[in-house]
Amino acid sequence: MVIIGVNLYTTYDTQHLARDIQQNSRNNPQRQVFIKVSFLKIGEIDTLKENFSADVYIQSRWREPQLDKQAANSTDIDWKAYWDAKIKVQNVLSETRHDHWKVLQKENGEAFVIDKQRIKATFAENLELLLFPFDIQDLSVNVSTEHSEADVELLEEIKEISSVHTETFAKQQEWHLFEFVEFTPKVSTKEYANTKYKHPGLIISCNARRRAGFFVWNVLLIMTLISSLSIATFSVDRHKPQNRLQLSFTLVLTGVAFKFVANQTIPKISYLTQLDRYILGSMTFLYLVCIWHSIVVLISDEDDGNTADKWAFVTFIILFSIFQIAFFVNVLIQGYRRWRHAKTIEEKYEEKYKNICGEKMSPKKKKSNPFKKMVTVGSIALSSKLL
Repeated sequence: MVIIGVNLYTTYDTQHLARDIQQNSRNNPQRQVFIKVSFLKIGEIDTLKENFSADVYIQSRWREPQLDKQAANSTDIDWKAYWDAKIKVQNVLSETRHDHWKVLQKENGEAFVIDKQRIKATFAENLELLLFPFDIQDLSVNVSTEHSEADVELLEEIKEISSVHTETFAKQQEWHLFEFVEFTPKVSTKEYANTKYKHPGLIISCNARRRAGFFVWNVLLIMTLISSLSIATFSVDRHKPQNRLQLSFTLVLTGVAFKFVANQTIPKISYLTQLDRYILGSMTFLYLVCIWHSIVVLISDEDDGNTADKWAFVTFIILFSIFQIAFFVNVLIQGYRRWRHAKTIEEKYEEKYKNICGEKMSPKKKKSNPFKKMVTVGSIALSSKLL
């Protein structure tokens, strides 16, 4: 009887809670919050740990009718007495700096609250390494709010352009940073809450393309030379398989060492990268050469054995050439598709930049100061300190 009573009470309480939420939603219409993000500086991009460090400026803007009669030069605004968007960054691992302040902006007699945050932190990022080391990565800031999606709608800022400062990028020798910012809406749910609210969010990301030169010269080229040397083992008399196999096994072990080196540069993932495919393909080629050297001695007839060994030599040269061409074409096609996708987003961003700023975007154009505002009050000293 006690258990039944508890269940009935829980059901009754949940129904009343849901009714209260619906009533509050009717009384409080959905607010639109406009988000702008500037990547002031991007530091280390750690492929192994799947994170990146960055200095990010996040600006939120929303309408506040209760401040319409507030004087533009007021400095005594109690922000705790007014509605707050409660903007949070979800993918922060650790932060070394977090400044947060608000100012008031007046436009045609209407008051807008400008919420500003500057965060210097390490951000988690799920890297897509299928094309490694010819990959393009999204570097994202996951912005959300503690309000439900019935109360708040997060939108990209339409009056100011989000930006990424490529001139301050610390790893330009390892990565190429694209000059655009992409907004992707998302909805999250707090599973641990008694009532599962759906919270609106935005994934704001910029793109970085890895410069693959280091891996091409130090891994791929060396592995190509090692696997090609296996063809030279055919110069040894086929009646001396011990010598042929000794040379081939040495090359196989060298390939294994390169595989271990490659594993130390990427996280433990369940799929093969482009680098993995090439190394495993080269080791498979070496394995087939070893198998041939071990069975060619079984051909007793001298002429047949020499003919078979000659055709095996030609066959392995053809297989080696096909493998190299196929890998190159595959990398070219996959890389071009990803690059074309990034360029399409960049072209849309340039069009958006032209519509908002009234001029074409220049790669060498200095980025506007994200802290400069038109009419602001409050926290003036803190804003000046951050400039």
